[in-house]
Amino acid sequence: MGFGWVSLYLVRMGIVPVLGMIMEEFHLSYATAGSLFSVIFFSYTLMQLPSGNLGDRFGRRKLLILSTFFWFLLSLATAAVQTFTMLIIVRLLTGIVHGTYFGNDRPTIVAFTPKDKMGQGQGISFMGLALGFFLGVFLAGMIAEYTENWRWVFVVFSAPSIITSFLLFKYIKEPEVPSGEDKAVKSPPAYRKAFTDRDLWLMYLVGFTLLYGYWLTATWMPSIYQEIGVKGIFASSLLSGILGLVGIPGLFVSGVLSDVFARKGYGRKGLIAANAFIWTLLMFGLAYAVEIRASSALISVLFFSSGLFMFGVWPPYYAFLSELVPQEIAGTTFGLANFIGFLSAWVAPYLTGWMKDATGSFSGGLYMAGFLMAFGVILTLAISPPFRIKSRASRKKPEKC
Repeated sequence: MGFGWVSLYLVRMGIVPVLGMIMEEFHLSYATAGSLFSVIFFSYTLMQLPSGNLGDRFGRRKLLILSTFFWFLLSLATAAVQTFTMLIIVRLLTGIVHGTYFGNDRPTIVAFTPKDKMGQGQGISFMGLALGFFLGVFLAGMIAEYTENWRWVFVVFSAPSIITSFLLFKYIKEPEVPSGEDKAVKSPPAYRKAFTDRDLWLMYLVGFTLLYGYWLTATWMPSIYQEIGVKGIFASSLLSGILGLVGIPGLFVSGVLSDVFARKGYGRKGLIAANAFIWTLLMFGLAYAVEIRASSALISVLFFSSGLFMFGVWPPYYAFLSELVPQEIAGTTFGLANFIGFLSAWVAPYLTGWMKDATGSFSGGLYMAGFLMAFGVILTLAISPPFRIKSRASRKKPEKC
């Protein structure tokens, strides 16, 4: 499942380092280039809820195999486009097939991970995401600079996708529905919880605020480096891609810590809030450093440090989310969470690009992300029980024998 995230992020993030080349070829503004990156998330986001629900009903394995095969074809199609309109259409289609992965990947991890190690399961599988982030940004810059043609990026990046489809076919089994839950799968009241529960909606909104900061930096960090004077696509993409490498230990350590906290009865909410708070402070620091045009060394320290918490927040987040709902609606819940969260990917790249066009600097967009993430920290603390760390499970009374 982790390798699936590697291949997905290669295709998704490969466009970031070459946005400048695409802007030059198709004569785009920063705002339009931001929209080009965001367009994959329009269809990706809209697919979250139906894909998770389809997986709940018809099986996750089939959707995982088919999605990876089709984004292999669409990676090749990206390399073949000749007009900006064709590029937009292909990226929209890529978003559709990418959108079927998350809503079936997370519940599969939940199904095959022991409950007392759920944070580790989420963290280890998401290491593929972090590694794919690094390889996608770093290798795309290297390939584009060597070939002087951005299309070769997507030819090369199609290969891991077809390998992923084969590996999923060979090794992944369909998760079993727990005994006695088959009828519940079709029960409207069971699904109603995913749409009406107060704490779930707070989690969805927290995801939106944090993903806003994530996609801002993921989209524009190579351009931010170029703004402060880092020369060349390869150099800026290398510096930006290191974020993914930093995220790997962040994912693992945070996943382990969240399991430790959960076993001791403190729950995972406090760790989510702590990660988000430190990341928010670093975002404000990064915004100020860009504003005063600080050295690339200082900006890199702030950027890399934020990666530990940018990635580290997700293992406890998704482990906690899995604890709030029954297994039979996990796909629907994860899909809805990702739908709400990824609405930020519609907004952050475009709005930040528009602010760059208007002000000549990325600092305003970074400040805006910091304020939004600070609001996310407050929302995290408002999840039941309000302003306390202890989990629901730790407050349950022992059952009588």
